[in-house]
Amino acid sequence: MGARILCLEGVVGSGKTTQSRKIEEYLKESKISCLVVNEKWYEPFKEVVTEWHKKGANQRFSKDEVISFAEARGEVHKKYLFPLLDSFVTMLFDRCFYTSGVYQSDGELTVQEILEINERYTIIKPESGFVLICEPTVALERANIRRKTKNGYNLPSMNETLEEVTKRRELYIELANQRPELTLIDTTSKSEPEVFEEIRRKLKL
Repeated sequence: MGARILCLEGVVGSGKTTQSRKIEEYLKESKISCLVVNEKWYEPFKEVVTEWHKKGANQRFSKDEVISFAEARGEVHKKYLFPLLDSFVTMLFDRCFYTSGVYQSDGELTVQEILEINERYTIIKPESGFVLICEPTVALERANIRRKTKNGYNLPSMNETLEEVTKRRELYIELANQRPELTLIDTTSKSEPEVFEEIRRKLKL
């Protein structure tokens, strides 16, 4: 029958990983098997991401680089994920090809063109998903706290600036409005339990 495929997308500090963990815990407590997937854990996608970062923090994505990411994603899905579809009731992506579209669109291609390139490869497409956003200043505040208290380092990433978060937020909103399988949730003034309850109701868990 195959797993139910879900995804969580969104800007830094919006609560993606927290909600991913909450969904996983809830499903396990309900005796529903769940696999949470972060594509960067798997080769060759991990290697492609690492090599891109080695080139420097501010380079723009060329069409060739977008294709190399899509090819690596396709290999990961074919080799590791497709064989597991019948082993779990739910497969939850903590970011997937939607986020690639948002973050790779500063170069030669638009978000839609990047999504179309990814969809040409053998990838697992989510049936439904959530795009979490929040006000940019709030996102940066949360990212700051998480970085210092949980990750133990002080330097922000290249995406943790007001300009970057604002830009990505707008692209995510546009994406969610164009893709019927995605639901937009603004987490700015909502608690973590409130966000989870909204997700749970939408998924009919």
